[in-house]
Amino acid sequence: MRVPYSWIKEFLDIDIPAEDVAKRLNETGIETVVEKFGKKVENSVVVRITAVKKHPERDKLLICEATDGKRKYQIVTAAKNVFEGAKVILAKEGAKVKDLTIKPVKFGSVLSEGMFLSLEELGISEKAEGVFILPEDVKEGEDPNRLLGLGEDDIFEIEITPNRGDALSVRGLSREIGAVFGIKRKEKLPVVSIAQEEIPEIELLTEKVYRYRGVIIKGVTVKPSPFDIQLKLIKSGQNPINNIVDITNYILIQEGQPLHAFDLKKIEGGIKVRKAKEGEKIITLDGEERSLKPEDIVISDSSKVLAIAGIIGGENSKVDESTTDILLEAAVFDNIAVRKTSKRLALTTESSYRFERGVDIENLPNAQDKAIELITELAGGEAFGEKDIYPDPYKPKEIKLREKTTKRILGFSIPKEKAKQLLERLEIPTQIVEDGTVSKIPAFRSFDLEREIDLVEEVGRLEGLNIAKETFPKIPVESFRKSEEFLFELRTRDFFKDNGFDEVVTYTFVDEEIYNILGIPVPPIKIKNYLLKTQSIMRDNLAVSLIKTLIHNLRFQNRDIKIFEISSVFFEKHEEIRAGLLVTGKAVKGFKFTKGKRSFSTQISWDFLKLKGVIESYLKMLGFFDFQLKPSEKPFLNPYESAEIFVEGQNVGYLGKIHPKKADILEIPKDVYISELKLRYVPRELSDAAKGKEGYLFNLFKNRPSPVFKELPKFPVVKRDIAFEVDESVQVDKLLKAVKESSRYIDSVELFDVYYIDEKRKSVAVSVDFRAEDRSLSDEEVNSIVEELIESLREKFEGLKLRT
Repeated sequence: MRVPYSWIKEFLDIDIPAEDVAKRLNETGIETVVEKFGKKVENSVVVRITAVKKHPERDKLLICEATDGKRKYQIVTAAKNVFEGAKVILAKEGAKVKDLTIKPVKFGSVLSEGMFLSLEELGISEKAEGVFILPEDVKEGEDPNRLLGLGEDDIFEIEITPNRGDALSVRGLSREIGAVFGIKRKEKLPVVSIAQEEIPEIELLTEKVYRYRGVIIKGVTVKPSPFDIQLKLIKSGQNPINNIVDITNYILIQEGQPLHAFDLKKIEGGIKVRKAKEGEKIITLDGEERSLKPEDIVISDSSKVLAIAGIIGGENSKVDESTTDILLEAAVFDNIAVRKTSKRLALTTESSYRFERGVDIENLPNAQDKAIELITELAGGEAFGEKDIYPDPYKPKEIKLREKTTKRILGFSIPKEKAKQLLERLEIPTQIVEDGTVSKIPAFRSFDLEREIDLVEEVGRLEGLNIAKETFPKIPVESFRKSEEFLFELRTRDFFKDNGFDEVVTYTFVDEEIYNILGIPVPPIKIKNYLLKTQSIMRDNLAVSLIKTLIHNLRFQNRDIKIFEISSVFFEKHEEIRAGLLVTGKAVKGFKFTKGKRSFSTQISWDFLKLKGVIESYLKMLGFFDFQLKPSEKPFLNPYESAEIFVEGQNVGYLGKIHPKKADILEIPKDVYISELKLRYVPRELSDAAKGKEGYLFNLFKNRPSPVFKELPKFPVVKRDIAFEVDESVQVDKLLKAVKESSRYIDSVELFDVYYIDEKRKSVAVSVDFRAEDRSLSDEEVNSIVEELIESLREKFEGLKLRT
């Protein structure tokens, strides 16, 4: 926001240099810079245009005759807004305008003796259409530098934090400056007379409107604003339009209250403040057609949308030269609703900027009355009716500030008497109580001051934080304790790094295309205001991100990949922390050697078993020895080289080879292996924390039994190789488990051969170690145990035979 210092001085009796004021504002939390208003243009003068005619040779140029009261000038210009009798600023020969030195120039056969200046050329506006037309009462021959204050007037340019909307006005900034320097702000109340007559019906059809006040003013004359109002607007970065619009902008800057004037004759029926209808359209004041959605709030009449609430008005109800009656609107809209609409439409205005940061709902009638006073004074007319709808009047919140809290936070004491004085300088009503103060928070600070700590900040910044003395910090003896979750993830990360994997960090949002290619459902959590279509969905697995990382690496000819990521995946009611692995190409790089018939290679390529071995090693490192692999049905994995991973009966992840058809579509190698392990459950609601106990390695790790020392065996094992003939449908892992559990003398079981006898029968051969803890087993004992084993298996697996 830009504010001329001279405007601030209308509210404060202050004579402190602008640079010193800016320095103190920066110290107290409002970022402020000071710059001069424009630059002096030497050899410039105010002239009156006495004649305008077309250039005989150039269609787009005009020839103007002008006088400064002493001599006449002939000026050739392309400006379309010049007219006979207009007062404009002329840069004469020798004047410097930006990087241009003015000198007589011929346009065709016509000599131009100078240049009419626009606000842009004067350096006080970023963009301007046409030359700057001065008010009629300005005399020709005057010095425009003195008239406008070019190069002299100080302009404050402030940037605020989102919670300090109260400072976005001359009124608010003068309140802040007054508090900093201990100067009481002046307040001039408006004097208006509003005839009590009926006005068009006003209905609030949405709870997103907190207050709405409408006033009818009839008999106005729309014309240019007085020069002093125009100049204040220009110095504040606004372009003058006409007296009605200028006054609404003037009050917006002075009071911080956005206003909007509707042409009353263009309103059909009453006013309705409501949610927009899907696809409803409006042509706004900037000439753009905008499509609306139900989350947008609009001002409408019985047949059309008149304005987008809190942001911008519509062309169909704007004030122009033909306007005689207006409806002046002052309102407070929901800041979040305004912000969402503003961001979606990519449209930020002076009004939306203030509504997003909070508007003083209690100052609304005062600000509007000041506008009514100015309109009736400068545009004529009379106020004929008002309607103020205020469903839930503001109730000040009481906050207690204790002296001991101030001392503890700031490091220095502020007595309660001083705290009361500082807070009341900020116009916050405050009373002294036994152990501190109690303040009633006014509406203009309701968006900012909510807790005791907020008041500590207020008294601290006004008192000056630079008075705090240096002290040695207190360092607790007990060091920071890292959480179990953090240490678990660190342990996992270190394991994969120690095994040669490279960690990657990817975006948590992806696109639909990768899901469609892999043949898995697209997640329901989508980003509404995504920047790129490729980042429009919150992922629900790490595979999609790891595959995209692989594709990116392949573009750079990096074909030997072993990467992992520990990150979040998202679901409708919770999140998960997962570890994802992807490998392809060579596991160990090396060379081939051939000499005659002898040859060998030190290269080792990744395959299913090698990745399975890494995962088994990881699980054993965590203390899990009871894990199983079962067939996986994931559509993007090869069904013959994939498995679901179960630990203690809970599914904790999967591993497998990318399906060859998917690899072809993705244009990646055929030997890509991928795995995901579910580490932790992250609830969005505390009440859901207990739900994520099943299928997560962290919970299993935390609740695993403590390792128990087992004495080394004293007696040797007796080995037997046994081959079983079973039906093709029998799962080998179940058979192995049944063998292991069939006798207490079985020390270990190892599969060494599976082959199919025919399409319905297969042979499963295992090596079994038998051992007793108290003696050496004899062959007769082992033979007896084997017979019992076979009999037990026949009961569990129909059709099982011992193959000899």
